[in-house]
Amino acid sequence: MTTFKFKGQYTVNVHTHKPLPANDQQTTLVFLTAIGVPLRKYSKLFTELTAKGYTVIAADYPCCGENTPQVNKSVDYNYQDIVDDFIPQLLALSEHDQTYLFGHSLGGHMATIYSVLHDVPVIGVATGNLHYKNWSGAGKLNILRAVAVFKPMIALYGYFPGYKIKFGDRETKGMMTDWCHTALSGRYDFIQADLQASKQAGKGQGIYFYIQGDDYAPYKSTQNLAKLCADSTLISVKLPEHIKGNPHGAWIKDPDIIVQHLDEQLRKRD
Repeated sequence: MTTFKFKGQYTVNVHTHKPLPANDQQTTLVFLTAIGVPLRKYSKLFTELTAKGYTVIAADYPCCGENTPQVNKSVDYNYQDIVDDFIPQLLALSEHDQTYLFGHSLGGHMATIYSVLHDVPVIGVATGNLHYKNWSGAGKLNILRAVAVFKPMIALYGYFPGYKIKFGDRETKGMMTDWCHTALSGRYDFIQADLQASKQAGKGQGIYFYIQGDDYAPYKSTQNLAKLCADSTLISVKLPEHIKGNPHGAWIKDPDIIVQHLDEQLRKRD
């Protein structure tokens, strides 16, 4: 395990999972987790990816999971900080020219932003633009209700205690403020760069996996996130029937089908 300092003050523990030399594809996947999901939950995913020959570099977000201190009102950072500081330091640990950002849910949002700005290819699973208009019917109302609940909690606590309502864990004020902004507007204009200009310059290469039945990242939301990229591929995946629970996170329990699709797509690009 290696470490780096985020914003010059918070230690981030980084785990590198390497394949056997005989299987090594000389490709690194830098993985970004979903909100509130500790890195240890993805252990089976990482095992299957290394078995396919991929190197995986991954870390919990600063002050989350195994990283201390845990988020509190004195700890704050936002999407901009993740794009400017956290992601570049993870990418710097890759030893391969062929490196992809790989994000689940929230991780896919920030990986996409980075891809569009810096032209590092991205893979997104169960991710999408949060704008409430990307949902239909009750889904729209659920997003708006979430924002209506989250904002007062952030103001009261100085951070977001998601564990109190079973949405994430301890998340920073800045991250959840940006989350709410995108949910209401569909925009990422809190990022200090012109994403549209970067796209027009040909930046942003993405592979996105929509999981059928995922109410947290419906097809339209994944489609609209993918549209940030100059070039993207969107693939619909049906999970095997033995995987029970909300598809948004249930795939982590048995990630074989996602790994198969990912491996197939990357081999096409070799």
